[in-house]
Amino acid sequence: MAAEAQLTADGFGLYGNTAKQWQEMFLIDNAFCKEAIVVQLLSSANTGAAVNSGWEASLRFISQGGKGGMEAPKEMIDLFPMANGSRPTAANNYNEFLFFKNRDPRFYRTFAFSGSYWPYTTSSSTTTVQPTVWAYRWVDNSNKAYFSDANNNEKSPAFVRKMSNPTANSASSFQYSGTDIFEYRYAELLLNIAECYAAKGDIPNTLAYLGKIRNRVGIPSANNYGIGTLTDKYAAIEACLYERRVELAYEGKRYWDVQRWMLYSDDSSINQDNTNVKLGIPTINGTQRTGNFLQYKIKTASSADPLASARAGISVNPDASDFQTQIAALEAFYTNNFVIEKLPDAEALDVVSAKPAKIDFKPNYYIMGLKQDVLALNPWIIQTLGWNGASASGGTFIYQE
Repeated sequence: MAAEAQLTADGFGLYGNTAKQWQEMFLIDNAFCKEAIVVQLLSSANTGAAVNSGWEASLRFISQGGKGGMEAPKEMIDLFPMANGSRPTAANNYNEFLFFKNRDPRFYRTFAFSGSYWPYTTSSSTTTVQPTVWAYRWVDNSNKAYFSDANNNEKSPAFVRKMSNPTANSASSFQYSGTDIFEYRYAELLLNIAECYAAKGDIPNTLAYLGKIRNRVGIPSANNYGIGTLTDKYAAIEACLYERRVELAYEGKRYWDVQRWMLYSDDSSINQDNTNVKLGIPTINGTQRTGNFLQYKIKTASSADPLASARAGISVNPDASDFQTQIAALEAFYTNNFVIEKLPDAEALDVVSAKPAKIDFKPNYYIMGLKQDVLALNPWIIQTLGWNGASASGGTFIYQE
């Protein structure tokens, strides 16, 4: 609380009060942004002293001049709340095929998808070009597959676009991105406070702080901003971890959240509190990232793109005044033309030996063991549980005690 008070007094706080401003805050370049508490300043210059990143290049499609795009796994597409803040379930009218309908405002600023507005600039033009992106495939009568728009072979119907700059220039294939990196921002501070209240069982304050996060992007306040009723501290903690996955998606926070709450499994040899069960969070071990093709539903007689003309009037821009009309048009276009096609095993998002790779995080990975040469220097040093000691005997140091 002292940190919140001090930072607020120093002029920090949530940036903006719309989802559009939430998106734009990441693009404030080498200048004070009230949201950014710790920020790494980058440059778009191509000089020896300049520090930049390849984030923009990694996000952009081949057709845009990038490296091929960053596919969003189905688990992330299905994660984000509905527009009213409720969880995306069938009971709340979530449709996995029409995943772009009626979603949290942050969804449209975190992901792009076929038919969405995602511009950039070129060396010959400072105005935006190719504002609408497409990445789908079709199969001809001989079962040969083709991909749209200069071979945008994407293994997901949605793609990461968060922190992408709509005025980024493709002249250097986007490889010198100067978009600053927010290492720690005010929203995370509020989420940390919410989680502390949750651990204490203070549900009203948990909801109040989560509400601040959701209110900023325009989620209606009804039913606690869609969060609903939290029955106990475990439900409150889960709500905080869920909100972190949405608000801080693709900002490098999820790995550490999983680590500190030990969410890979409830292995009794290392996690004696059955954290996953108590929080109602499925264990991660044994799961995999799921990808799918967005595919034209009819086989074709040639390699020609069957939708090149039909799609011309389709574009979904969350900043447009007729955004909902655009979404309705895209819904009709998807329904009439596409199906979701499961990836072959050998083309899964994560593959080992031509088979989909499932997550298998070993319990002893949470805390790494000491190296053998270090242990050999001092017989009094105890090896960490789960790792072998200097004499090949099992470690006995239980770091949780």
